[in-house]
Amino acid sequence: MAKNGKFAHGVASGFPSPKGVTLWTRLSEVERSSRLMLEVATDDDFRRVVKRTRVTADAGDDFTVHKRVTGLDPGRQYYYRFETKNKHSRVGRFRTLPAPDSKQKLKIGFFSCQDYEAGYYNAQAAMADEDLDLVICLGDYIYEHKYYDGPADRVDRTGVNEDGDVQSLDEYRQKYRMYQADKQLQALHAAHPWVTIWDDHEVEDNYAGDQADSAQPDPNLENSGYPRRVSFERRRRNAYKAYFEAHPRLKRKGMEKNQIYGSIRLGGLAELFLTDQRQYRDPQPCDDGVLTPCPDAQAPGRTFLGAEQKKWFKRAVPASDAKWKLWASELMVMSVDVPAGQAAILDSWDGYQAERGEILTHWKDKGVDNLVVLTGDIHTFFAGDVTTTGRQGGDPVGVELVGGSATSLGLPEYLNVDSSVLHALAAANDPHVKYADFDRRGYAVIEVSKKRVRAQFKAVDALTKRATATTTIGEFQIDAGDPTLHQLS
Repeated sequence: MAKNGKFAHGVASGFPSPKGVTLWTRLSEVERSSRLMLEVATDDDFRRVVKRTRVTADAGDDFTVHKRVTGLDPGRQYYYRFETKNKHSRVGRFRTLPAPDSKQKLKIGFFSCQDYEAGYYNAQAAMADEDLDLVICLGDYIYEHKYYDGPADRVDRTGVNEDGDVQSLDEYRQKYRMYQADKQLQALHAAHPWVTIWDDHEVEDNYAGDQADSAQPDPNLENSGYPRRVSFERRRRNAYKAYFEAHPRLKRKGMEKNQIYGSIRLGGLAELFLTDQRQYRDPQPCDDGVLTPCPDAQAPGRTFLGAEQKKWFKRAVPASDAKWKLWASELMVMSVDVPAGQAAILDSWDGYQAERGEILTHWKDKGVDNLVVLTGDIHTFFAGDVTTTGRQGGDPVGVELVGGSATSLGLPEYLNVDSSVLHALAAANDPHVKYADFDRRGYAVIEVSKKRVRAQFKAVDALTKRATATTTIGEFQIDAGDPTLHQLS
């Protein structure tokens, strides 16, 4: 067993089931693969240890540990820690999922877009203090290069040029280590089990499948304008490997080794569907323009999910016998139009409208009900109704909750316009978009019960150190059998 080393990047649990969970840590300041001890107990003093096993911090996986622990009891709180001969990690905790026939309520937090330089992880610290069964990270866990100026002590100097731009495997690993050294992020990982999916910044801004963003015509430049030091293909391969190393999830083998889509049954009330809206998609239409007319956005035959994933997704949601179907979507399903009928952002589902309509119409025809989409990416709090067309005029299918961003700046900064202008433009999306907040950072929490889903949008000051107080800026309800959103406050 290892004598030395430090647990500088915390501990994490992920992908829980009624009887199991995946546990993670990283051992730093060692030079070779090292054996550790893992303990799981029903008390935080570890007097009642239920699992004790040796694990390996593998040098080939950046000295990370990924251990699936099974044989646990459903719906129970556990504590865990890793040990060397001389020290132990911080103590983490997790709650296993309820039994498959349980009608126990579920409380789930979700967030996305935690650019390190843009602000402090106050939202993550606030989520750590919530009583949650599960945390869902909807992507943009890291940012592959510099995007936003924030507090003076949040400068990202990763990468060989110390400018925050990472392309090699070692550089992506360095990026994850920097993020995971943050104590507030460590607190959230230690407090609750996670489910994670990626979006674009885990690799490269707005990439599409095996290609860079269609807005970047120069193969020698990243979408950001940084010089490309490795090919896009190699960069994506590096990024994917670092992603699986850095998260409490098990990587598949063979041809499906980078697959992240699938579903998780959450007790007797809900099933959570995870989709990958980056790895298999066609390039964005019309050179990924913004606020640009694009007839190709409606063209049939273009794919967002890829053939295999779409086939699975179309079948799996109607086949589920769960009361609530929760869809973890990296990108917004509802249309954002400026003006009415013209999609404003083509990197989202709006750039792939035929496939969106195909899937949602199929579900409508199959009688899918109680669909709730949980979404990240757009750095804005949105809430509204999902229809077969994505906008007004379609048949209602479910609702969508877009949980803002944890730190990353929003559309006013990106477009260099006042948020009042965006609210005026948002009128083109009435009535399917019922709520929008363009200014604030934070996260969302939903409570799932047999008769309804209650949701809260919570804002947190990301620019003041340790400002973890939350303000509830929106409350919503979705009633079972009613595919429309009701705003409570």
